[in-house]
Amino acid sequence: MLLNFCLLLTCTFLLSLTYRQWPVPARAAEHQLRIVLAAVASVLLLMNTQEVGPYKIDLRFVPLALITLRYGVGPGLLVAAGPVALRALESDLGGLSALVNALSVLALAGVLRGHLNFRELGRADLWKLPVPYLGVGLMLFFTPQPPGVSPWVLYPSMLALHSLATLAVLGVLNARLRLLRATSELERQVLTDELTGLGNRRRFDLDLARLETGGQLVMLDIDDFRSLNERHGTPVGDRALRYIGQVMQDVAPHAAYRLSGEEFALLLNVGGEAAARTLVERLQAQVTEPGGLPWANLTLSAGMATRLLHETPGGLMSRADEALYLAKTNGRNRLVVQQYSARRSTTEAALPDIRPRYSLWQAQRTTVNLLTQRRTLTDDDWHELLRLAVQTVDGVEAGTLNVREGSVFRVCASEGYDEGLTGLTLTESSQRRWYGGSLQDWLAGKPRVMRPGEIQRAWASADETHQAGSASVFAHLGRRDQLRANLCLPVVLGGEVIAHLNLDSLSSEDVFTPAVMQDAGVFAQQIAALLQLQERWRELEQLARLHGDLSLSLDDDAIAGHLTDTAHALLRTSYTVLLRYDATQDMLISAARAGASPLDGPPVRLRRGEGMSWRALETGQVQRVEDIMTTPGAYRPENLEPDRRALMAVPLLSHQRQPLGVLCLLRSAHRPFQASDEALAAMLASVGTRVMERGTHLNDLRATLEASLNTLGVALEARDFETQGHTQRVRDLALTMGAALRLPDDQMTALRHGATLHDIGKLCIPDAVLLKPGRLTPDERAVVEQHAPLGADLVGRIPFLHPEAHHVVRHHHERWDGAGYPDRLAGQEIPLLARIFALCDVYDALISVRPYKEAMTHTRALEIIREGRGTQFDPVLTDLFCELIAQGAPVPAASQPAGAVRGGPVGTGPVGAGPVGVGPVSAGPVGTGSVLAGAGTEGEGVRS
Repeated sequence: MLLNFCLLLTCTFLLSLTYRQWPVPARAAEHQLRIVLAAVASVLLLMNTQEVGPYKIDLRFVPLALITLRYGVGPGLLVAAGPVALRALESDLGGLSALVNALSVLALAGVLRGHLNFRELGRADLWKLPVPYLGVGLMLFFTPQPPGVSPWVLYPSMLALHSLATLAVLGVLNARLRLLRATSELERQVLTDELTGLGNRRRFDLDLARLETGGQLVMLDIDDFRSLNERHGTPVGDRALRYIGQVMQDVAPHAAYRLSGEEFALLLNVGGEAAARTLVERLQAQVTEPGGLPWANLTLSAGMATRLLHETPGGLMSRADEALYLAKTNGRNRLVVQQYSARRSTTEAALPDIRPRYSLWQAQRTTVNLLTQRRTLTDDDWHELLRLAVQTVDGVEAGTLNVREGSVFRVCASEGYDEGLTGLTLTESSQRRWYGGSLQDWLAGKPRVMRPGEIQRAWASADETHQAGSASVFAHLGRRDQLRANLCLPVVLGGEVIAHLNLDSLSSEDVFTPAVMQDAGVFAQQIAALLQLQERWRELEQLARLHGDLSLSLDDDAIAGHLTDTAHALLRTSYTVLLRYDATQDMLISAARAGASPLDGPPVRLRRGEGMSWRALETGQVQRVEDIMTTPGAYRPENLEPDRRALMAVPLLSHQRQPLGVLCLLRSAHRPFQASDEALAAMLASVGTRVMERGTHLNDLRATLEASLNTLGVALEARDFETQGHTQRVRDLALTMGAALRLPDDQMTALRHGATLHDIGKLCIPDAVLLKPGRLTPDERAVVEQHAPLGADLVGRIPFLHPEAHHVVRHHHERWDGAGYPDRLAGQEIPLLARIFALCDVYDALISVRPYKEAMTHTRALEIIREGRGTQFDPVLTDLFCELIAQGAPVPAASQPAGAVRGGPVGTGPVGAGPVGVGPVSAGPVGTGSVLAGAGTEGEGVRS
């Protein structure tokens, strides 16, 4: 019987595979297939029965019952016919018994049909499972039985066995349906825009490829959407996008998509351009209906193109883009239909040039957005830019972007190829050979076009220098047999090729006309701008990491190694060596090397006056040489390699102008050092010099750090000239408070750093809000309040800052009563340093002139501070602050109005010995009070 049960489950599993999508479609062919499979399963079950005395027990009635319940008695008869005929051939009595049992199953299942839902089977439905089989075996009670066979045992056993088998079959089928439903839901989420509920870019690309000839692609863009965001904020903009998404869903169900930002699309097949035009115009009219909401009267510009026979999705997209561009440039709320015209060839000059297309504008907007994000770009960012390039440039169907990382290039994005290409590393030599042109053209960033024969030769040459395994990966995933034309654009920055943009055509050899190459060049320029920004971020991160490493207690060798390795990576040198001055021998001796090769022999030893290194020390100036082989007096080591011809020698001098060493950097002659390299190397040398002297100049190093932070604080004030000197004033006041509280040195350092950088988050606040005279709107206030968490995120990237300085930046607008921001901390939850600084910040804001207020007197400012005692400010610290001001805490003249009381510095008399009449102040974990609530004259708020 176990074999019969397993055979039933196997057949059920095979039948479940006929369900392939959710919701399950009502297709006649699939229904017929399931009925046939059930009939076959019944016959197979009959052929593998279990004999009990003279009886044969099997599960052939389970498929019969389920087919009858699902499709009705007619299909059930077809399933029953095979087993009944086989039993009749065996014996007349067996055929009669099989017929009676089958008819009983058909009758009872037919009655039960409509009262049993297979897909929602619950516990309350379990009693229904035996019903179709109640008539199977009833003849046992009316016929004589052989000894040992009892109908009172056999009949219930058969009934239970059939019920259990039915439950197992339904379990298998429902598991398959649940899997299909879960897969469908997951696919829906992956292919749906989260904000609007429309199809996203991925679904659009899939559906665009399936758009039939004669169908319409409509590209839509919200007119002047950025102004809506700037006036009312991002939440209102999101609500507007959801509203437009709902309108599009109502007008064109299952045909609307949100591609990115305020860009939407429709894929229509409604019977021609006239019907499509009517639908789009109805959509535009519905969106522009008047109303009282902020996004009322928004308008949509639209461009429409009809798919032609054999037209690629990219070609259709380009034509719709062109139509949208014309709609945007000829007024708002327009629909332009792009008519097909043959590709420009001999008549190109006679046709109007409507580039740049709208998609090119979109790509430029994407680049600008990335430039403003102040972060390291990811492979996803590069892929988005490459996708826009492939989509925008005529005739391009695939592409790759290879970015230099140190001495190698990495494929950071690919489009139209297998994702396995992304992450592949390539040598510089392989990139040179793939380019194929002269070195001068490569370094000049000259575009290069190749066609099949040239491409094969370039591949063969590049494969010889690929890293291990790379050639086979390219051969497997690079679609080499399909490539018809390749445009390679070297991206050059600072005289060095830092990326390769490859754009490929898989269908034509003649796509890269001068106009097309001009479009592609725009993307190369955008990549160069982004990589230049990345280079600055990389330099800052390397410098910060170097400073953090060298600030540890390292020995001289470790310091030399860190400095050399950083210089080698930061300036992308072929070879870097740090020569340390040995006063006993009056010689320069190599102490650390990076980029060394087996040809490098023993340590370099230069006597006084020998080579460019001594000239750098004697003049105190960086020495740059384009080729040491042709420079008189240059030191030329034995076995000089070709990639070590350009030299830059950076002197390391103490404060007393005594020689400490020289940092020597070498590159290939075709990559000479530039002025920007000199400035960066000088900065590295400055850090190295300070650390090499730290035994006697530790205070100088700290002063350099403080000066850098102070400079950054002053730079922050450059955006808000009305508050010049604010950082210096609040820092002095905070340090006075810290001294009165006898804070330890590390907390004083944290307080000083936090005070210096407390407003760094204002870099992210628009000028229109930051410099607005008068009251802020609630939305503008919400924008301003973001400067605290944004500032904390920014200073979190500066590894050498004291950790408690981050608390000052984030929490100096918390309130003692918990009504502040950004985290609504209250009381002792607010960090002590943030509570101290909150008083100083508000006080200086009150006595300073701002775009929206005049300066207050010290007396009035102190009255307001006292009014905030216990609500906005720590009551104990408030008393101490007011006492210090009254006793003459220093207030710089730049912030004082006429008639203000001046005093000398705190630290003498009773205050210098500790706070007068002030109990102990505990350092709670986090925050300060909000300076946006209630402080000011005549109800006017104070922003700081």
